[in-house]
Amino acid sequence: MDQEDITRKSKFLSFVLRHHPEAIGLELDRRGWAYLPELISKARQEGKDLTREELERIIDYSDKKRFEISDDGEYIRAGYGHSIDLDMGLDPVEPPGTLYHGTAERNVSPIMEKGLDPQNRNYVHLSADRSSAREVGMRHGKPVIVSVDAGRMHEEGHAFYQSESEPGIWLTEEVPPEYVSVR
Repeated sequence: MDQEDITRKSKFLSFVLRHHPEAIGLELDRRGWAYLPELISKARQEGKDLTREELERIIDYSDKKRFEISDDGEYIRAGYGHSIDLDMGLDPVEPPGTLYHGTAERNVSPIMEKGLDPQNRNYVHLSADRSSAREVGMRHGKPVIVSVDAGRMHEEGHAFYQSESEPGIWLTEEVPPEYVSVR
């Protein structure tokens, strides 16, 4: 499996496990887990040839840890980025004082005015470091890094969650404009 195959199959997994399991007739449990043999079988029925070994390679290859396999090896789920309603079983945790959000330059003005909302996802995704935020921003155009005063947000009652699969990813329901700045 070459890099192109890994990318193509990873995008398919994101589509199915984060957004549209029904597209292949797959059912996820309330925590987002899919039975691995069922995923492989349903994907094949849709002309997407996947093996367990390929899934493990995709998971190992990803620097973002987008997917995880359960401890018993029977289930798979996306670790974050869902647009479907799930209970990921995350407990609120105290975030670092500052978190970052990478975006395109054209989005800065609306963010400064309205803050950050999850748009089509369940949570706003924030990065623990500026370089990760820059990578995200580069996918959308000329990158700008927005700083989020997560420490103050937390003190004022906003909940933060840390992705289990990717500890550098932080989640929150929204970021009101008074907590954002561009530095």
